[in-house]
Amino acid sequence: MKLVFTLVCAMLGALASAAPDERPHCNLAALTSADRARDRELVPLLASALLERKELPDGYAYRFDQHVLNVLGEWVEIESKCCQPLTYEVSLEPQPGGALWVRITGKEAKEFIGMEFEPLMAKLTAKAAR
Repeated sequence: MKLVFTLVCAMLGALASAAPDERPHCNLAALTSADRARDRELVPLLASALLERKELPDGYAYRFDQHVLNVLGEWVEIESKCCQPLTYEVSLEPQPGGALWVRITGKEAKEFIGMEFEPLMAKLTAKAAR
């Protein structure tokens, strides 16, 4: 499985031909080596807990198993340093049993968001096929 961090960089390269005000911004310098290492640890945990993806008008919503709330929050903190100008919203519905969602939006960045989460979606598709 490719790592989210790798996909972010690859996607930004593909979008380099877009006008500067239309393409997402990636601030790789904002990530420390510890951030990068932790991102590589978090992605497999999140991939195994991903339950659903919904398309939004300006991005995507991803539903996760509740047990990854802390991991998801940590991952969002890391990603938000790099993937700008996306908006991240983590929500936990009323308990017990409420869903855990992260909404990632940015009208100019919808394709970018979709491609970044491709590895997580492959895992979800494989789960559904079982």
